[in-house]
Amino acid sequence: DVVCPGFSTDCLETIEEIAMQNAEFFTEAGGQSLNYIPALNANDAHVQFLSELASNHIAGWSEALTTTNHQLAPHAAETGAVK
Repeated sequence: DVVCPGFSTDCLETIEEIAMQNAEFFTEAGGQSLNYIPALNANDAHVQFLSELASNHIAGWSEALTTTNHQLAPHAAETGAVK
């Protein structure tokens, strides 16, 4: 079994290189069979989780950015960063 834990999503390149080409190399070298375990995007629940996670963390992002900029402006003027 082969898994690529560094990838949260599969793309065609990953599938072709790992699941297909390396399976061929493996069997040519005497291995019996290579079983590629798909990345997490193969599961609808994981895709939904990532969507909800992103939505939760960007909620209010533009308002927070505006507030942060207003809070930093006096300090930036004092240090000469903004003229």
